Amino acid sequence: MKAKRKFQITVDALMLCVLLVQMSYSIAGELIHEILGITLFALFIVHHILSAGMSKALFKGRKTAVKTIKTAVDIMLTADVLMMMASAVIVSKHIFSFLDINTLSSFGRTAHLLGAYWGFALMSVHLGFHLDFVLHNVMKSKSSKAVAAAVMIVLSAAGLMCFIHDEIYKYMLLINRFVFFDTAGGLPLFLLKYFLIMSMFASAGYAAVTALKRFAEKRQTK
Repeated sequence: MKAKRKFQITVDALMLCVLLVQMSYSIAGELIHEILGITLFALFIVHHILSAGMSKALFKGRKTAVKTIKTAVDIMLTADVLMMMASAVIVSKHIFSFLDINTLSSFGRTAHLLGAYWGFALMSVHLGFHLDFVLHNVMKSKSSKAVAAAVMIVLSAAGLMCFIHDEIYKYMLLINRFVFFDTAGGLPLFLLKYFLIMSMFASAGYAAVTALKRFAEKRQTK
């Protein structure tokens, strides 16, 4: 594996870890949340620089269903991250507090809430688009393929239960604009729950791309 690819995988892994901690907000602490927010934004920029070739390829060549959905998610994700960073500056209580933008605080909180949960979902789906690279060798045999499918189904089911139990959908639809953090299990339990939710969205992204590829292959063979 080339050094650039190893570095890219490291950056992506760090992004996922930071993203999970970011969702904990009050559990991890406000100052840590702001520091990691800047870190996540920096990693996002590095990720885009390293993936520049792949990003350009999305807008070139024949427009397939897979390419269309990947492009749409990437555009929405980029817009979401920019909105999150802008709103983070507005609602900052530590690093950017010197700006004192109180008049926009209500808008900033709403925009940051939407950006955080939709961004988490979109990043997880984006991760799922690239699971074929991780599962390439696993999917070669029927037995390992069945095991991988079973694991994804179990993780997705558990993630869906957490998603519903914690009422994440209410934040994404602005039904509830005040986030409740269950601190009973501490940070480890919180990270586990959001890892399962991330797995659910990633599995959905992987399943969507896989289904579209198979559909396209069937049409070509007819």
